[in-house]
Amino acid sequence: MTVSVESAAATRDPASVAAKPMFVRRRNRERLHALDGLRGVAAFIVVLHHLLLLAQPVSQPSGEPAVLSVWWWLERTPLKLLTAGYEAVIVFFVLSGAVVVLPALRRIDFSWPGLVASRVVRLLLPAWAAIVFATVLLLVVPRVPQQVTGGTWLSRQVPTDWKWPDLLVQLSLMGPTVPYDNVLWTLKWEFLFSLLLPGFLVVAVLLHRWWVATGLLALGLGVVGCVGGIQPLQYLPVFFLGTLVAVRLRAIEQWSESRRARRLLAVLLPVSALVLICSFLLAPVVPVGTVGGHALIGMEALGGVGVVVVAGANTGFRRFLERRVPQFLGRISFSLYLVHLPVLATVTWLLGDWNWPVAGLIGVPLAVLAGWGFFRLVEKPLHRVARAAKRGSAKAVERYVRSERTA
Repeated sequence: MTVSVESAAATRDPASVAAKPMFVRRRNRERLHALDGLRGVAAFIVVLHHLLLLAQPVSQPSGEPAVLSVWWWLERTPLKLLTAGYEAVIVFFVLSGAVVVLPALRRIDFSWPGLVASRVVRLLLPAWAAIVFATVLLLVVPRVPQQVTGGTWLSRQVPTDWKWPDLLVQLSLMGPTVPYDNVLWTLKWEFLFSLLLPGFLVVAVLLHRWWVATGLLALGLGVVGCVGGIQPLQYLPVFFLGTLVAVRLRAIEQWSESRRARRLLAVLLPVSALVLICSFLLAPVVPVGTVGGHALIGMEALGGVGVVVVAGANTGFRRFLERRVPQFLGRISFSLYLVHLPVLATVTWLLGDWNWPVAGLIGVPLAVLAGWGFFRLVEKPLHRVARAAKRGSAKAVERYVRSERTA
C-alpha cells in the first residue's frame, strides 16, 4: 500500500489537523443535540421550581412535612427532581463547562478573544433585554402588597417598585442579586468562567490522565466553598468539572459503546439523579443549614456531572433528549430561563398567591410562550451579532499582533 506525498503532507499539516473535528461529525451532532435537550429540560425544571416557591406560603405546612403528605412526596422523594431549581442550575454550569470548551478542543487556531466577545454578546445583551422586559411588566401590572403573603419568597425577592439607580446597578449583573429578574445571578459566574476558561482548559488537559483524582479535588473545593460560604469556590469548580468532561469526551464516547458500559450507564443515571437531590432526600437526617447540609449541596455537583455524562453517551436517555419536545425547550432554554420568573411573578401578583394553581395553569404556558417570543425577537438575532463580534475581535487581535511583530 502506498501513500501519496500530498496526503502525507496534509496529514502533517497543522491547518488540516485543526480543521478536522475531534469526533465523527454525525456522532458529534447527536451529542450536542442531546446536551441541548438536557439544557431545555433543566430550564423547564427551574420554571416548576419557581412555581413551587409561589405555592409554598399557602400550601406548605410549617416544619418537616409529614410522611406521605403531598409536600413529603414533593420534597423528600425522587419527585423532587421535577422542581429542583438550584440543582438544575448546577447542571447548567456543568453543561457550560463542557459545551463552551469543545470548539477550543477542535481547532488549534481557536480565538480566545473571539470567544469572550461572543459570550459577552450572547449573555449580556439578552440579560439586559430581560431586565427591561421585567421592568415593563412591573410598571404595567401594579404590585399590591395584599396580593401576596407577607414575608414570603415572592414578597422579598420580587420588587414592588423600581428606581433608575437600582436599574443601572442591576444591568451590570455583578451584584449578589438582580431583584428585577433574580435568576440572572447565574450569569456573573458564566462570565467569570468565560474569562478563566483558558486556564481551566490547560489544567484539564494536563491532568486528564488523572481525571478521577482531578475531578474529586474539584468536587472537594466545591464542598469547601459551600460549607464556608465562599461563592467562587462553590460555583467555579462546577464549571471545571464540565471542562474535564469535555476533555475526556472522546474516551467517554468510546467506552460507552461496549455492552458493559451501557449496563453501567443505566445504573449511573438514576444514581446521579439521586445524588443531585441528596440534600433534600437526606434533610431529615442531615438538616438544611448545618455544616453537613451545606456539604451535601456541594456534593450535588457530582450528580450533575453524572447526568451530563449519561446524556452524552450512547443511551436511551440521550435518545429521549433528542426528541422534539426536549429539543424545542433546548432551543429556547436561555430565553425561557431569562423571562419565566417575571411572567410567573406578574400573574401571581395579579391573581394573588392564594390562587397559585390558576396562576400556574396560566403562567407556565405563558412563560413558555414568552420564552419562545423572546428567542425569536431577541436571542436569535443576537446570535448573528455574536458571530460577527467573534470574527471581528479575532481579526482585530490578529492585526494588532502582526503590526507589533513588524514594528
